[in-house]
Amino acid sequence: MKFTMKKLDTILVRDGRMIRFALSVLALVFLAASAGAAQLRAARVTQIIKDVRLLPGQATPRTAALNDNVNPGTAVRTGNESRTELTFADLTITRLGADTVFSFNEGSRELSLNSGAMLVEVPRNGAEVTITTSAVSAGITGGTALFESNKGLPTKLLVLEGTGRFYPKGHPEQAVIVQGGEMVMMTINGHITRATKFNAGLVYKTAKLITSFPALPNADLILAVIQEQQALQTGAPSSPPRGGGEVAIKDQAVSATVAPATGGSKFGPPSVIKFPNPYLITSGTAINTDPMITTNGKTDFGKLYRGQVQDGPFTPWIGTSPTSFDTAFGDNFQPDRSLPLAIFLFSSLQLDGNPTISNSNNYPSLGLVSQGGITSSPSGAVFTFGGVFAAALAALNGSIDLSGISFANFGELFVYARGSGSNLTLAAPISNLNRVQLRAGNDIQVTSPVTVNGTVPDHRGFRAQAGNNLQIASTVKANQMEIQSLVSIQIKTSAQLLAMLSSTGSSGQILIEANGSDGSVSVGGLVQADKGELDIRDTGVNGQVTLNSATLRGDVVKVSALGTNGVLNIGAGNSLNADTVLKLYATGSNGTLNFLSNVTLSSPSNILAANTINIAQGAVVTVNSVNMAEVYTNNPNYFGFGGNAVSPAAAGTFGGAGAKNPLPLSNAPPLGPPGGGP
Repeated sequence: MKFTMKKLDTILVRDGRMIRFALSVLALVFLAASAGAAQLRAARVTQIIKDVRLLPGQATPRTAALNDNVNPGTAVRTGNESRTELTFADLTITRLGADTVFSFNEGSRELSLNSGAMLVEVPRNGAEVTITTSAVSAGITGGTALFESNKGLPTKLLVLEGTGRFYPKGHPEQAVIVQGGEMVMMTINGHITRATKFNAGLVYKTAKLITSFPALPNADLILAVIQEQQALQTGAPSSPPRGGGEVAIKDQAVSATVAPATGGSKFGPPSVIKFPNPYLITSGTAINTDPMITTNGKTDFGKLYRGQVQDGPFTPWIGTSPTSFDTAFGDNFQPDRSLPLAIFLFSSLQLDGNPTISNSNNYPSLGLVSQGGITSSPSGAVFTFGGVFAAALAALNGSIDLSGISFANFGELFVYARGSGSNLTLAAPISNLNRVQLRAGNDIQVTSPVTVNGTVPDHRGFRAQAGNNLQIASTVKANQMEIQSLVSIQIKTSAQLLAMLSSTGSSGQILIEANGSDGSVSVGGLVQADKGELDIRDTGVNGQVTLNSATLRGDVVKVSALGTNGVLNIGAGNSLNADTVLKLYATGSNGTLNFLSNVTLSSPSNILAANTINIAQGAVVTVNSVNMAEVYTNNPNYFGFGGNAVSPAAAGTFGGAGAKNPLPLSNAPPLGPPGGGP
């Protein structure tokens, strides 16, 4: 059948939605046919913010400069809090967010994103540009879009203006068409959502890939989309589904504001689900983040917490009062990301099986909160919380004891045993998560392995914070670690804390810190920060740090007891290794550094600083370096090398390269803050 353009117009006018769909399809067919006519060739670096590096094939990476040419096959990598802009010959603009690795292919219009976030703007009437990752592809046609792909997080495409396609890599026939003001994502379990509206105006005002750079050439087209949204919007939008990362997605999909009639409003403080007690979550439990939960045919309802602006502070909203521990580490008991949060409040809770989760509204987070304690049954269940990015388990005033189950293959896990006498016992293995946070008002004990693979800044790593004693007796692997206690920390000899290099090359970082006035830090086992900093410290007035059978490794290694009467004890069986500098400090006015047994210090630079330094009789501190150790002390109680002891029978000594004559403690170089480098 042959149609004239006039007849085609007549048919399409009958349904405005058909017009938009048909024209989009026709445009995509035309652009796909003509894409080869305008290949992406060399790009030019047109903006640089902080650390941007070019990786030209097998050559040595180098720092990028303005107006540098970036040829096909040359990867571009941005550092932490760094960004850059590349402009191609056809005026296609690509902006890269922090911790992003990017390249493009010669002879095509294809951009490759290893990880991170980017903005792509194709000139008006330009041919489609395709962004590819290992799992998904996105095509941008004569428009502007934000794209984000990070391991352990949903992959997202937000089209600010123009038209986009989003599909599993290699399967363009499955493409979802995305218009200006719409977003789509691939969840971490590989499901591609439908296109939904997001608040383009809010993203335009807040996304750093827009606000940190000059105005985009297509800004007028973006503003037209924003104005159209504002004209059509009829109700208050819900909070955005956010997965974190550079794009800083704050999309606000307009959705229903009332849950099913039997559940009432889905906003406001949650009601307690009292029966059964404890509530048993099984493999037959169905959770809808809208929010409702069904077990054994009985349906109960939760609430959505949308943030402080709409719902006020989280603590009174959930039905309790702030505690001193809530703010002890400068981290309120307040969700800091991934809102809205679907919350279910129980009298008490037991985990037995991995629930089925439906998340049609793309709410990113699930919170299972108990007024009392939380336990688990020895079912062997693996909790994946499929359908949401983040899961929180919180006991408002009770202990949490997790064993006989495990957690694997999702984004973030937050576990909080709240209350002055509340303990957290983790004997449930954790693997392939993006981020893990453990908190307890009293004690934390970790006896199961934990593996964290997150690489996005502030969304990666392992954090454990205790109000009393914190003990780790297992293997923990993460790029970033913070282990903190208000009293004491014990890293058992069976433990291994491994801060590994991330997939983007970020160095490992470990902080172990106790703050109690009479607290202590005891470290054994292997503690290693690859190419990064290992910092072990006690800041309490009478705090002690003791190393026994410990192997410490890092680029920078700092071990310190910083209180007025702080004591740093180097016991038996230790191996202390630093690629750049090793610092052993007890710098309080009565601070003491005790070498109680033989030990070898292996670093190009070894710095010892304490009011008093004692080397026990018969002990040898071997300095494995071409450089003598630097010593800063007012009381050098050892033999030789400027020490006060008159004979080897009175005190131990230095071996290997030895030590320089001591200088006063006041001359010691600063220890530096955690993560502050040498």
